[in-house]
Amino acid sequence: MDYKSLAALAQLCERLHKVRAFSFNASNGPGSKTNWRGHARGEVEVTTAGAHILFAEQAEFTDAEGNKVALENRYRWTRCVDFVRLEHLRREQPVLLFNLVPITEHGFRHQSPHLCGEDTYTADLILHPDEIELIWQIVGPRKNEKLHYHYW
Repeated sequence: MDYKSLAALAQLCERLHKVRAFSFNASNGPGSKTNWRGHARGEVEVTTAGAHILFAEQAEFTDAEGNKVALENRYRWTRCVDFVRLEHLRREQPVLLFNLVPITEHGFRHQSPHLCGEDTYTADLILHPDEIELIWQIVGPRKNEKLHYHYW
């Protein structure tokens, strides 16, 4: 692993510790049979447990029709030797989503897609000067969705 990749990993982990808020937009593309469209903005409580950075997200999601729903998610970020692992903590049990590997000084991409049933999840992460941008794509027989997260 080269110096730029190691520096990118260190910078990502340092920035994850500083996150306090997030927003996301959910949209669906051609062929999607879901109504997963809307936006949310909320808070992130960040804690550290050993090599893990834990995110507890709380927000209010507003769908395309204006309906509001409380939203809570817990994620675990872990610095590994040559990637950062992102897991979803469901009932405190980790579900591996992605190993994000540096592809540029400020950009990361999933090492391999996450498969959930017939759906395939992919992700890209970009470090901007004032935020972290995480873009998920979910494709399957009934899905063609994009989740566009911003953390700051």
